[in-house]
Amino acid sequence: MGVLAKSERQLLVIFHSDSELGKQCKATAQASEADTLTIDLKKTKLTGTEWAEIAKMLGKDVFDLIQQDHPAFKEKFGTEKVSLDEDDAIRVLENNPQVLYFPIAIRGNRALQASKTADITKLFSFDTGEIEKN
Repeated sequence: MGVLAKSERQLLVIFHSDSELGKQCKATAQASEADTLTIDLKKTKLTGTEWAEIAKMLGKDVFDLIQQDHPAFKEKFGTEKVSLDEDDAIRVLENNPQVLYFPIAIRGNRALQASKTADITKLFSFDTGEIEKN
């Protein structure tokens, strides 16, 4: 049983408001006809369990959600590429959510990371075949 409430009727957008792409994805989602719920990581913390569930929905490791080039990440870990286990990666996202690589959108059992604003539109309709259902 998942911790995140997932509904085909609602588009969930997880972003950090310091990110320009995140703000654009939020606006795009809100402009759609979908019922939209947004989580601004600057104001709302996600739990480790939620981060693990999100990564699983995306088919990624939690570490893959972290932008290693972000100044906050470099300040803590230096400029060399590092490898973190899942627990360490979760703690990084819990304590430094601004390092989230791309905004995340979830609708039902479909999830994606938006590397550009238009990616969010893939979840606007209920029967999007482009996003793999888990």
